[in-house]
Amino acid sequence: VVIIVSGRPLIITDELDKWSGLIAAWLPGSEGKGVTDVIFGDYNPTGRLSVTWPRTMEQIPINFGDSDYDPLFEYGYGLSY
Repeated sequence: VVIIVSGRPLIITDELDKWSGLIAAWLPGSEGKGVTDVIFGDYNPTGRLSVTWPRTMEQIPINFGDSDYDPLFEYGYGLSY
């Protein structure tokens, strides 16, 4: 499982198939313990993306409704256990 700590979506298309899971922790700051709660199964992740996650750099900026809209993860995407 890969945990990404960033302030924006990163281009991960080539690596994604190598991972068994992905947690986008964004910038948790002093609330990083919440990430460990998810990793160890103490909390069921229920979050959804508030942004569209692009496949390639060429898609930036990407907006819902664009004629070539084919993101890696759509706005609102998210899974739980």
